[in-house]
Amino acid sequence: MDPTSKPADLELLPQSVASMPVPVHVTLGRTFLPLKEVCQLAVGSLIEFKQPASQPADLVVNGKILARGQLVVVQGNYGLKVLALCPK
Repeated sequence: MDPTSKPADLELLPQSVASMPVPVHVTLGRTFLPLKEVCQLAVGSLIEFKQPASQPADLVVNGKILARGQLVVVQGNYGLKVLALCPK
């Protein structure tokens, strides 16, 4: 992870490619549960992750981690403040 990395140069992308939507999601943590526990999940169930709450979340673009950042709330919606870009 390189906090000094710069974003991609958009001048190199054709407009038709630059405007294409790509899947983006944020990963807070991962864990494995036995199938029995998955089947027993109900409203109010709690799933604990091993990652500390202070650990940055991963910004995943098209299946690859692009950056890491801090979760924030922006006008009542979740957002991600990018702290570092990951090497390509």
